[in-house]
Amino acid sequence: MVEFLSSLRRAGGGRNRALLLSIFLVLISGSLITSFLGYYSSRSSLRTEVSENELPLTGDNVYSEIQRDVLRPIFISSQMACDTFLRDWVLNGEQDHAPIARYLGEIKEKFGTFTSFFVSERTHNYYYHGGILKQVSRDEPRDVWYFRVREMKQDYEINVDPDLANRDAMTIFVNYRVYGYDGSFLGATGSA
Repeated sequence: MVEFLSSLRRAGGGRNRALLLSIFLVLISGSLITSFLGYYSSRSSLRTEVSENELPLTGDNVYSEIQRDVLRPIFISSQMACDTFLRDWVLNGEQDHAPIARYLGEIKEKFGTFTSFFVSERTHNYYYHGGILKQVSRDEPRDVWYFRVREMKQDYEINVDPDLANRDAMTIFVNYRVYGYDGSFLGATGSA
C-alpha cells in the first residue's frame, strides 16, 4: 500500500493520479466485498451444519443417556418383581428380615443402584438394604406413592420423590408391582 501511495505521488498528472486512485478504490472495495460475502457465506454454512448435523447428534446422545439411565432401573425393578426369592419370602410370612435386607443390599451393590426397596402389602413394612425403614401409612403424605402404585393398572411407574433412606435426596424411583403366583398383589419393589 505504501508503494502504491508513493507511485501515486510520482505519477505526474492529475489523470494518472485519478486513474491510480480509482484502481486503488476498486481493489479495496472488491477486497471488502469479498471478505463480507465470505464471512456471511461461512456463517450461514456453519449455522446450517450445526443445526442439521451437530445439534441432532447432541440431542440423540442426550436422549440415549436419559434412556439408558431410565431403562436400567426399570429392568432391575422388573427382575426384582419377578424374582422367586422375593415372592416366596413374602408368601412364607416375612419371618426373618435379614434375608430381604441382604437381598436388597446385593441388588444395590451388584447393579450399582442408589437404593433398592420392597414394601409389603400384608405388613406395610418398607424394607431396604438396612432392614425395615418404616411402615407405610395412608395418612402419611410421603407414602401416597405406595397406595397409588397399589391401585394402578400398569406394572410400574417412574416417580421423583425424596429418598428417606438417603437423607431426602431427590431420587427417580421405579416402583414396580409384585404379584403372587396366583396374581394377587404382594407389594411394590423398585430401585433408583
